[in-house]
Amino acid sequence: MTSATLTDVCPPPKWARIKLNPALLRELTRREDRRPMRDMLIWLGLMAIFAGITIYMWSSWWAIMPLYVYAVLYSTGSQSREHESGHGTAFKTKAYNQFFFELTSFMVLRESFLRIKSHDTHHQHTILTDKDPEIVTPAPPNIRALILNLFMLERAIKGLAELSVHALNRLTAKDRQSGRSCLPDGALVKARLWVAILAATCAFSLYFSSWLPLMLIGPLPMMFGGTLRHLFALSQHVGLAQNVYDHRMNTRTIYLGPVLGFLYMNMQYHLEHHLYPNVPYYHLPALHAAIKDKCPPAYNGLWPVFAEMLPVLWRQRYEPEYYIERPLPAYS
Repeated sequence: MTSATLTDVCPPPKWARIKLNPALLRELTRREDRRPMRDMLIWLGLMAIFAGITIYMWSSWWAIMPLYVYAVLYSTGSQSREHESGHGTAFKTKAYNQFFFELTSFMVLRESFLRIKSHDTHHQHTILTDKDPEIVTPAPPNIRALILNLFMLERAIKGLAELSVHALNRLTAKDRQSGRSCLPDGALVKARLWVAILAATCAFSLYFSSWLPLMLIGPLPMMFGGTLRHLFALSQHVGLAQNVYDHRMNTRTIYLGPVLGFLYMNMQYHLEHHLYPNVPYYHLPALHAAIKDKCPPAYNGLWPVFAEMLPVLWRQRYEPEYYIERPLPAYS
């Protein structure tokens, strides 16, 4: 006779779910290639246009305006596309997802193999403080990190440091803590390719005695255009309940206009994304319409989010258990 384990006596809690009609769920999880390819090409086309305008105007201070638009597309736009293609839900064709995942991973300076396990864990243990590796701001908040990350400074330094170690075929302390004994297949080649691209960009900048190449590729455009990216990240979970098993209490949905929605790839429907992560971004508005009466009301833009969040962050400096309590409609 064997003794019962703690798991046998107290099984781990299950996440609250909102049930959908199976036929509707099948339709919402259906993937295609045409819509996401159109969106990706529009995004890349806009980047090419604003890069061209920046190059043309580079001798004038007016160049900072198209450069900023380019940097936002480069940093904030690539982050949302890295996220969606990393889920494998953007395209029906796996090769398209993988191509854009690797491209955008380079643009956000996070190697693709680092993201996969980390983000899967984030979805399994959303804002569980002892398990979620992607908590943007803990409680009590680190105000210094909050400010630095408005310019992606820490993210850029960390990305370059990890890349440099991996390009030498070595592991970081975080790699070892996660149980890795060696780099995954292909990671060394990709790390060295990324280093070569960044080094070539620096070489072009030195050869032409111009900052322009460095402002178009690498950490500088990622930082210059990263403020909106960080605001998006903060708006997802920060200030809400931690260590609860109901995404309605720890994840926000926000109504945004078509421009920000395109840039963010519909991740403003973030509660819906966490409830059903297999639903592609282009079906999230329909998912929201189907379940919104069973969820807390969505925020009407980013301003109401931060107007509510910032006082809470300030209070959490000395009262870390304080959080924003969202109204919970009953399940039907």
